Amino acid sequence: MMKIMAIDYGKVHIGIALTDPLGIIAQPYLTISYKSQKDLIKRLKFICAENNVGLILIGNPLHLDGKDSEMSDEIKSFAARLKKSLNIEIQLWDERYTSKLATNILKDYGIKNKNLDQISASLMLEEYLRQKDNFTAEC
Repeated sequence: MMKIMAIDYGKVHIGIALTDPLGIIAQPYLTISYKSQKDLIKRLKFICAENNVGLILIGNPLHLDGKDSEMSDEIKSFAARLKKSLNIEIQLWDERYTSKLATNILKDYGIKNKNLDQISASLMLEEYLRQKDNFTAEC
């Protein structure tokens, strides 16, 4: 079965989370520091092939009113470049509170913030899986 990847996108780092092969459990996977999107996409291409990824969620930090944020245009551009390179389905996902929630979780457990981006991606992926399960249960 294909895995789902979630990406918490930043200008210097991205956090990655992956599901298990059954698509049930979201797990933090990796934080990548990068200098160019070209190098980042090359690395993501390898990770997707290695992990049999069939769907990528990219966090889009919307404003409270649901409108695009300052980062939205850059994220949409990155998503388009990634889709063109990987030929994998890509969805933008509302990640409004994931970084704040991840910061609180790390603080509560006394863990350093170096894992913040991948924890944020994992929280986003968990929310996607929860909503997908609720939709499936209603059908």
